[in-house]
Amino acid sequence: MATLVFYPQITYFRQAITDSKHYVCLSSDGYNKQLPILNFIGTVKLHGTNAAIGYLKGFGYWCQSRNCVITPDKDHAGFTEQIFPFADEFFNVYVLPHCPTIREHYQRGDRIVIFGEWCGGNIQKNVAICGLPTMFVIFKVRIVNQLTKKRTNANINNEEQQETHSRTFWLDPKEWANIKWHEHSIYNIYDFPTYTIEINFNQPKLSQDALTKITEEVERQCPVGAYFNRVGIDEGVVWTEWTNTGGDLTFKVLNNTNQAGAGNVAGGGRQCLRTIFF
Repeated sequence: MATLVFYPQITYFRQAITDSKHYVCLSSDGYNKQLPILNFIGTVKLHGTNAAIGYLKGFGYWCQSRNCVITPDKDHAGFTEQIFPFADEFFNVYVLPHCPTIREHYQRGDRIVIFGEWCGGNIQKNVAICGLPTMFVIFKVRIVNQLTKKRTNANINNEEQQETHSRTFWLDPKEWANIKWHEHSIYNIYDFPTYTIEINFNQPKLSQDALTKITEEVERQCPVGAYFNRVGIDEGVVWTEWTNTGGDLTFKVLNNTNQAGAGNVAGGGRQCLRTIFF
C-alpha cells in the first residue's frame, strides 16, 4: 500500500555537534573516549520542495510530498502530474537494472523510496534555477525492511506468534549515484559538484572557516545553475557523513539570503556562522 515514508528535517551544525556524541570512539591510547573525526560529503542544497517516489513489489508505486501521499487529483506543486506517468518505466529501466542492492531489496518485498528536490519553474523564487523546466533531483534513497520475528506466548499453550516491525536505513550513494533520466528531467545530486571536509568534533570550531568558504562559493554562483548556464545564487550546502553513520549524521549550511534567524548557519558572514558553534 502507499504509505508515507517520513523524511527528517535537516538541522544545523550546532545540532550535529550534539548528535556526534552518539558516535563516541576510543582514543589512540585505547582507554579514553573521544568524539569522532568524520568525513562529510557536501551537496548543493537546492531551493524547491521535498518530494519522493516510492516502490513496493506487488503494489506498484506512489508519489509523496514531505507531509503526505499525493496523487494527480491531490497534487503538490505539479510533481505527480509530471512524474507519475513514467514512474514505472523509470524504475524498471533506469533503476533496477543498474542498482543491484535496490533490486535485491525490492524483490525481497522491501519498500524503496527515492527522495529528491522538486525544483525549477516557479516553485521557488530568487535562485539560479528559478524559471528552468521543473526537475526532480534525487538526493537520498531509503530502504524500509518489513521484518518478521517469531515469539512464543507461554500463556497461550506456548503457541508461536509473529511480530512485524520495520527497519529503515539510507542506502549509500555508491549504490544509486548513477540513477538519472535527463530526458524526463530526473537528475541526481551527484551530477553536480560536491565537496568534502573532515570534521573533528572534539574541536568543531576548526571547521568553521572551511564551511564558510564553501558556502560563500555556492552563494556567489549556484553550481547547479552553472550546469544549466544560469547565473545566480543557491540556498547552501547539505553535509552528510556516510561511512560511520550511514547517512544519519547530516546538517545544512545556508547562505545569508536564506538565513532565517540567528540560530541558522549563514555562509556569507563568519560572525553568524560562529553563533551556532557554542
